[in-house]
Amino acid sequence: MDRLKSLIQLGVILLALAVFGYFGAKYVGNMTQDSTLERLETVWPEFRTMPEQDRDFLIEASLTCNVLARPAVRADVVDCLRSTAPRLTPEAQAKLDALLKDR
Repeated sequence: MDRLKSLIQLGVILLALAVFGYFGAKYVGNMTQDSTLERLETVWPEFRTMPEQDRDFLIEASLTCNVLARPAVRADVVDCLRSTAPRLTPEAQAKLDALLKDR
């Protein structure tokens, strides 16, 4: 009987940890997404209305350069995005240059 009770308690604890982990990860993910978008909007205020392909490209570049480690200041975000250039293909570099033109 004690063994069954212990197994049930263990199961409840594991279930609680799984639920907490799921919702905790979802919360942190949303915070990360909001912070990334906030930084990109310092450079492109119209970011949310840009073509999806451009948004996806900029989000990927911002994650590559770890934009969240930089202040939400326009110049720092631009520097971060430009730091990804050596890792990009020539076509991607041209796209980044075009998006950053006049920024």
